[in-house]
Amino acid sequence: METTAALRRIAAFEDRFARVQATEIVELGWGHVLLQHDYPASWHHNRVIVTGAVEPATVIATADKVLGDNGHRHRLVNFTDGPQGAAAAAAFEAAGYEAERIVTMIHSGDLPARVRGPVEALSFDELRSSLLEDWKADYPDDSDESNAQLADRVRLYSLGADVTFLGVRDASGEVVAHGELYVSDGLAQFENIITRPEHRGKGYAKGMVIEALHRARDAGCDLSFLTAEATNWPRAWYRRIGYRDAVEVHHFQRTP
Repeated sequence: METTAALRRIAAFEDRFARVQATEIVELGWGHVLLQHDYPASWHHNRVIVTGAVEPATVIATADKVLGDNGHRHRLVNFTDGPQGAAAAAAFEAAGYEAERIVTMIHSGDLPARVRGPVEALSFDELRSSLLEDWKADYPDDSDESNAQLADRVRLYSLGADVTFLGVRDASGEVVAHGELYVSDGLAQFENIITRPEHRGKGYAKGMVIEALHRARDAGCDLSFLTAEATNWPRAWYRRIGYRDAVEVHHFQRTP
């Protein structure tokens, strides 16, 4: 599939997938603000999306106004255009934001052979305790309520796609690796791939990614993608499985 056409499909899916999970959307001439009043701890569900031409100062002021008026102390701004986001970086960093570059990677070529192993589909109830433990490990100072929101927000994803939670259990039955497969209109995204540190190097992540690719194909998808931080090691690892860089965008966040 030609990359430009693939990116159009991905952008349309990402927009639809995000909007359907929101409880409120504030439309702007140059983008919109997503708000999820039931999950205020989820930054991803309470953020500014920039889709058109606008001065960085206007975006920063809008984030302060809309997110602040809704009780949010964090700030998260996503640019959908790579060059525009890059041009805005200096202004956001001057305003106290941290920059992150995210790469959309599309799978191409032959599917890797399915790996025989412990990867299985999980229900949310089977996965929830592992999600809670992962968030507590990442944010030990956050409240139990905040971490519960971060775990439970995944239930929103089924509003915008068919969702399959893939995971691996240890000998005791505890989920020690997991990821999320979203399928919609012939397109598949695999995200939030996590393996507990003490279980890394056992091939669990690779097994889940390959299983996701096969499940996507079996569901009739002709386009599979995921996202990765531009400067982090999984990007090169995904390339070895057959993913290729398609586009890079910029995210900016300011921590309370």
